[in-house]
Amino acid sequence: MSKLSAHRRGRIRTTAAAALAACAAVAQAQPAPETGALPTLVVTASGFEQELRQAPASITVITREDLQTRQFRDLAEALQDVEGVDVRGGTGKTGGLDISIRGLPSEYTLVLIDGRRQNVAGDVTPNGFGAALNSFMPPVAAIERIEIIRGPMSTLYGSDALGGVVNIITRKVGREWAGSAGVTVGVPEAGDEGLQRKADIYLSGPLVADTLGLQLRGNVYDRNASERIWSSGNARDPRPGESLQSSVGAKLTLTPGQGQDLWLDLDQARTRYDNADCRLGGVDYLNCATGAATTTAVGYRDELRFNRDQVALGHSSRLPFGLLESSLTRSETETLGRTIPSASRPAGSAEIGQDRGLETTNLVLDSKLVSPLGERHVLSTGLQWWKAEFHDSLLPEDHEQTMWAVFAEDEWQLADGLTTTLGGRYNRHDAFGGEFSPRAYLVWDAAPGWTLKGGLSGGFKAPRLNQLIDGVSGIGGQGTVLAIGNPNLKPEVSRSAELAALYDGGKAWGGSVTLFRNKIKDRISSSGGSCSVDWISSCSANPSATYAINIDEGKTWGVELAGRLALAERWALTANYTWTDSEAIVNGVESGKLSDTAEHVANVQLRWNASDRWSAWLRGEYRGDSRRFDGKTSALAGNDALEYAALGDLKGYSLWHLGGSYQPTKTLTLSASVHNLLDKDFDDFRAWTNTSGQEVLGSPYYKATSSVRGTAPAGRTFWVGANLTF
Repeated sequence: MSKLSAHRRGRIRTTAAAALAACAAVAQAQPAPETGALPTLVVTASGFEQELRQAPASITVITREDLQTRQFRDLAEALQDVEGVDVRGGTGKTGGLDISIRGLPSEYTLVLIDGRRQNVAGDVTPNGFGAALNSFMPPVAAIERIEIIRGPMSTLYGSDALGGVVNIITRKVGREWAGSAGVTVGVPEAGDEGLQRKADIYLSGPLVADTLGLQLRGNVYDRNASERIWSSGNARDPRPGESLQSSVGAKLTLTPGQGQDLWLDLDQARTRYDNADCRLGGVDYLNCATGAATTTAVGYRDELRFNRDQVALGHSSRLPFGLLESSLTRSETETLGRTIPSASRPAGSAEIGQDRGLETTNLVLDSKLVSPLGERHVLSTGLQWWKAEFHDSLLPEDHEQTMWAVFAEDEWQLADGLTTTLGGRYNRHDAFGGEFSPRAYLVWDAAPGWTLKGGLSGGFKAPRLNQLIDGVSGIGGQGTVLAIGNPNLKPEVSRSAELAALYDGGKAWGGSVTLFRNKIKDRISSSGGSCSVDWISSCSANPSATYAINIDEGKTWGVELAGRLALAERWALTANYTWTDSEAIVNGVESGKLSDTAEHVANVQLRWNASDRWSAWLRGEYRGDSRRFDGKTSALAGNDALEYAALGDLKGYSLWHLGGSYQPTKTLTLSASVHNLLDKDFDDFRAWTNTSGQEVLGSPYYKATSSVRGTAPAGRTFWVGANLTF
């Protein structure tokens, strides 16, 4: 047996030290060092700390320093320039964006905070409001970094991780008292776009030295309404309305003895969106076009709220044989302002117009043991137990589910510079039974600076809790279209492959190229079903309803390129490019693209660190054409065909942003930036004539009907901010 390389022995000893001496805890690693200075460390790919280039996955890291140079209101906007990620495929009803990874729809992206899942089981934000949950993130001052894994990670994290995983790593409680406070204001040049204001605060330190510590955090984002593009109220508007987002949190840590740590984390998030102008989906008893009163409840009040309360308790123990970590997380998520629409109840029912009461409670227990076995193996084993409850007054009764899982993964050095990761996860759901997700990955240090890696992995996504209901599971079309659940649904499963080459030339330059391919089967469709063939209960009683069935398949494939180059001592250039293609197969027939991801997406940034106090950057983004309609364009008919002939697919565009910062003192940083520097205009409309002979306006950049496909980024906006550390 060959002798271990010094580098590999050191890495195994580092992992052992993490497990035995608490140098690192899962999902709470030390800050990522400057590119080229020291290796960047990650935790999400294996559940323990390791170098990024050695991790068995394709990973991008965004540090807190990177986040502080960007202006964003939610998680999706924070990730918009990551290779393999597209957040501009569509615009939610609240104006928020979704996170699509490698061409897969956003529901295949799993979000974690310190390794704990944030996705919920029931559809608590139905009918286009899912993007509202992306605002539930810690303030930037409380974030150490964000790790984005492109590709399935169901082996470690379970359901929903088919496309990839976004793990927000928060800062540890400090050994000394320290904190920060920041304010930022965004002023649009155009008077018809809303003013934006942000503030956050962070404080951390010991209550009892080396024993008891406390962290406090909070943030608020306030936005004025932008004027509606579609004043008639008949179509969705890509511009966000008036909103207020806030969160407060606290973390208490206790070290009762050597090798033992306990922590308690409390978090409360609140968002409010104004719907007085009907841009979120109409208003009960109001004709949005004329302003006249009506007798119909369409399912919306004049204000919508999305709330989350979360409490998490955790423990870590450095044992003689490894690091054992466990956590218990309870989260309550609710939507307020949705009502029981008239079409869902008999005429005159007292329930019409009453609160719908959308709420889901999720209780998740995670436990994991990381054990170095000799000098060649690092074994990770664990379990997860997940109980979810879902309430919707539209449905005849509340629903719940229980799912448990066990997993094991071994990182094994086959030879000097050659490591394989083999693992699997078995999930058991009380509705559809068991599902196994495997993973095999190989990492080879082929030559100094060069790393080749790739592997095969499986993922799965459990049906949403309400999709498994034997009866009415939801409603759409302003309360006019019923959706019927199906207790016979199976999970959606994927098989994926990737191959990557990475080069690290130190501070001078580096880059990577990655090829990927995903295939999903048993995709859940809600377009319809057959009572006799699909055995759907209540089908004959609801012939015009839509039904959830496993009928579709999907494929995505593409290339990701990323690079960095030190142009001079204080100048640095970074860039990435992603080419993505996809195919949807509906009922065995190819039916156009799988998602709204653009085929070509690119980002570039030039940074100048003029001195220890001054810095400036120029950032550019390009998003290519994307689909306007589902299915093949050759199959379009009627108004769809006329619109496509006049407007084509959604048009691509480029945006440029310029900014910089100045540090007049060691504790004060001032920043300024201009977003959409060239004031790209998205209020561009073209006329076409429909089948009734009427002239209709449409946008080359987005399609607005009952939902918004594409986006309309804001015009030139000036941002100024100040951040004080203490």
